[in-house]
Amino acid sequence: MKISVVFLDRDGVLNEDRDEYIRTVRDVKVYPFVPETIQQLTRLSLKVIIISNQSGINRHYFSREAAEKMFEKVIQAAESAGGRITDYYYCPHTPEEGCSCRKPQTGMIQQAVADHGISLDEALMVGDSRSDYETARNAGIPFILVRTGKGEKTEEELKTVDPDLIVVDTLKDAVSWIVRRT
Repeated sequence: MKISVVFLDRDGVLNEDRDEYIRTVRDVKVYPFVPETIQQLTRLSLKVIIISNQSGINRHYFSREAAEKMFEKVIQAAESAGGRITDYYYCPHTPEEGCSCRKPQTGMIQQAVADHGISLDEALMVGDSRSDYETARNAGIPFILVRTGKGEKTEEELKTVDPDLIVVDTLKDAVSWIVRRT
């Protein structure tokens, strides 16, 4: 299996998630294993792209500027061991707005494909939610579910839907899975 790009959800995969939205930079708690895992992906010459629903913007819980600062904190921490995040995309829309970028739609992935010349035949996604799973399915790419964030709940929901679902404990384990197959 050739992999050249890994799409990552943010909240619950790279940093702790909260039921009441991550609203400020202070709320962002990057998992301690993230810098090493991003470094590993970078050493494999893989593009690492974050795609994240951030409807808190259009719900007026936080501004675009605050969202950008939260992404900056995650990216700085993720890159602190020498790895590189290629790019990030986020959808500010609520589900009611019916946009094409909000996961499980594939608008953010399609934008990344256009911006970075990505072949979806060489893509994979790691996430913790059903919308992440459905996004990967809608884009026609493999998916790895992590148990961090909403992952344990998502695993319960999906185990009868997809008996072949790849499930690991953390992003670190997902990267080990990727390394073994590239």
